[in-house]
Amino acid sequence: MFWSRFTGRSTFLCASVKPTRYSLFTSSLRTTLNFKGTRPISSASLENSKVEHSQFLANASTHSNWKDAVPGNGTTDTEDDELSDIEEGIGKLLPTTSHLFKLILPLGRKGPNDLPIPIVLLLHPSQPLSHTGRLILASLPRISENGPSISFRSTPSTSSPQDSRQFEWSDSTDIGDFIRDAARAAEFSIHITPDASNGGQEQVITVRVPTFADRTRFLRRRLDAINHQLATMEGLKRECDREARKGARRMALGGFGMLVVYWAAVARLTFWDYGWDIMEPITYLSGLSTVICGYLWFLYQGREVSYTSVLDRSVSSRREALYEKRGLDIEKWMELVSEKKHLMREIGQIKEDYEQPRGEKDKDEKASDEAEADGEEENSNPLHEPEEEKGSERKGQ
Repeated sequence: MFWSRFTGRSTFLCASVKPTRYSLFTSSLRTTLNFKGTRPISSASLENSKVEHSQFLANASTHSNWKDAVPGNGTTDTEDDELSDIEEGIGKLLPTTSHLFKLILPLGRKGPNDLPIPIVLLLHPSQPLSHTGRLILASLPRISENGPSISFRSTPSTSSPQDSRQFEWSDSTDIGDFIRDAARAAEFSIHITPDASNGGQEQVITVRVPTFADRTRFLRRRLDAINHQLATMEGLKRECDREARKGARRMALGGFGMLVVYWAAVARLTFWDYGWDIMEPITYLSGLSTVICGYLWFLYQGREVSYTSVLDRSVSSRREALYEKRGLDIEKWMELVSEKKHLMREIGQIKEDYEQPRGEKDKDEKASDEAEADGEEENSNPLHEPEEEKGSERKGQ
């Protein structure tokens, strides 16, 4: 159908061109639209044609990476060798699964192959830089009582690549705050200055700060596992929710039918069989009985009587019964959803260290919270059926 319409349209276009230019027009049209498929489409052009890629180019900062913006990717990341690129004067800072930092430094001790043996230091983000300095001093070979001094320096994130100016950080600075600022420059340096009485040269170790993908590798790996578990449970949960809403809808229609039957019975008995004198106290007692039943509902459920509360109770009870019947652990589902939100929040906080400032992040979080609130308000009707479920039902039919 597509090719017939497309061919018809192209024929119409060709008919509107003068005969002298018909051959040139058709050849250029075939070359542009690639009718025969002789020109292959590269993967880069396909990736650039994605809507997500266009949104990334429009909204992301200049320091962002398209590979880092793709959700997931935790299970497909290749883990580099921790000791790779470790040489004289160059160290590495790596994340861990326990939210600590692993600082790997070559501190001058030589191995059998005349290569520096790196020393690994585990650092907590809330520890000050003075603690890191003491750990480094304890790892250095003891030459005299007056040991060297340790200082941490980094370049400003707004400086140009040709600018070699650095500033030294106070020892009371938390490691987390220091890494947050050094991440924008992608590296920092540790200066080991010997005591003036001992002489010697200052040793400078350049430490590379992990990228956003490196710091979030374990978080995204856990997020992928949670998404896989939620995907396996999502179909069963959606089916149970749909059946619960259908049952509540049938109950609502049944209640409407009972009201119609009650109205027809009262009209028949009043105007044809018994008359108003007999039916008036009956209708009064039936209305009073409705009020008593509503008050009993309030005592039992602890909420006022309304159509919404009755339907909510019907949907929730049917849903819980279906969950239990079909073996869906809804508590585990809620725990996975909560953990997923927590992981996404942590990934967003780490992304904030590499990209946008806090003000823009607050705006994005506020907009997302408002969108979630609108979605919850839209789904507050127990008889509401999401559009995606309606579409799936139409496809099934």
